[in-house]
Amino acid sequence: MKMRTSLSILALGVAATFSLDAPAAAQGFYAGKQITLVVGASNRGTYAGYSRVLAIHMSKHIPGNPKIILSVKGGASGGMVAANFMNNAVPKDGTVMGITQQTIPVSQFLRPGAGRYDATKWGWIGNISPITNMVALWHKSPAQTLEEAKKVEVRVSATGKSSPTYVYPSLMNRFFGTKFKMITGYKGIGGMNQGMLQGETHARGASWLSVVTKAPHFIKEKKLKPIIQDGLKRDPMLPNVPTFLELAKTPTEKGVFELVAIGSTFGRSYFIPQGVPAARLVTLRKAFQATMKDPAFLAQMKKQKNPVNPMTGPELEGLIKRIQATKPDVLKLAQSAMVFKKKKK
Repeated sequence: MKMRTSLSILALGVAATFSLDAPAAAQGFYAGKQITLVVGASNRGTYAGYSRVLAIHMSKHIPGNPKIILSVKGGASGGMVAANFMNNAVPKDGTVMGITQQTIPVSQFLRPGAGRYDATKWGWIGNISPITNMVALWHKSPAQTLEEAKKVEVRVSATGKSSPTYVYPSLMNRFFGTKFKMITGYKGIGGMNQGMLQGETHARGASWLSVVTKAPHFIKEKKLKPIIQDGLKRDPMLPNVPTFLELAKTPTEKGVFELVAIGSTFGRSYFIPQGVPAARLVTLRKAFQATMKDPAFLAQMKKQKNPVNPMTGPELEGLIKRIQATKPDVLKLAQSAMVFKKKKK
């Protein structure tokens, strides 16, 4: 009886040690290491701006305080390069995090086979803030309203075909009859703005925040006029600009616009590739959430005029499930709206 009791106590001790060592090992893993944060956007855009601040402050909340450095892979790819890179070319040990265009999770379903990634299997860490995308007309554009854009061709600055800078004008052409012609290859916000300044294009998409933070004089001087925005409701910064949902004519169209709005909800979301040990994802999620409450982080974000409305990793997983549950007729209509011409060989 005494021997049986001793063995039971020993077994309990081993179990307790194992349960404590698993998270402890995950936390201790980062001591003396460096984390690379891959940014699938231009070096001067809001994705990189958010990420630089996150890198400074999140490091303090990861046990072992690993240094976080940025690696920018994007600008004229719509985030596809970064998505493919994260899925296929990085260590699966938790030393590489990523952020890419918010449309990438939805694009996987709109353009099956176009990329070599699977966002449904990524380990979602958290989202600093959803974002509002829009399409805006330059003050020298041949069209100055949505109705006028249905009558004349308007050249639109765009980065890549998986970017909202291309997706949203495409939707408008398909559902509203606009005559936007997307010119791809611009490197981020700065490149698209330069295209308008030089007269190459007369409109651009992307987030309204990118205008507020990177080109506020466009607003003050009334050089850029937003004519539509995405999202489930109007952004407080754009109270007089209609949403895609408001202009939907059928339930199926509404479903398409809701699907696209989910992409915007991903906003500034961070993830790790599939295959990383679960305990390390837990560690990174905890550090991310602690950063979202860090007074120093919040103060720096406020100074840069970057809103912080965080979402957790599990909440982002819920968005992925909503995308996966999209009705076939809605997905088919959304795919038909995305006209991607193959390059001639």
